[in-house]
Amino acid sequence: MDTKLADLKLTPWVLTELNQHGYEVIGDMQHLSSVEILRIPGVCGQDWRKIAKALGREPYPDRKKR
Repeated sequence: MDTKLADLKLTPWVLTELNQHGYEVIGDMQHLSSVEILRIPGVCGQDWRKIAKALGREPYPDRKKR
């Protein structure tokens, strides 16, 4: 979990917001639930999917696969 958030190529606004909250590497966010991460201003859509993949989580766990 040493992946830096800057390496995920998030939008600059989201990267700045996460750095202001004190998150530098993906391991810093491991203790947060998906809901708490999505409540951070600017985190949604493609940025959320990148963060979830780096954390090893399914971005949409209740979604049925066809």
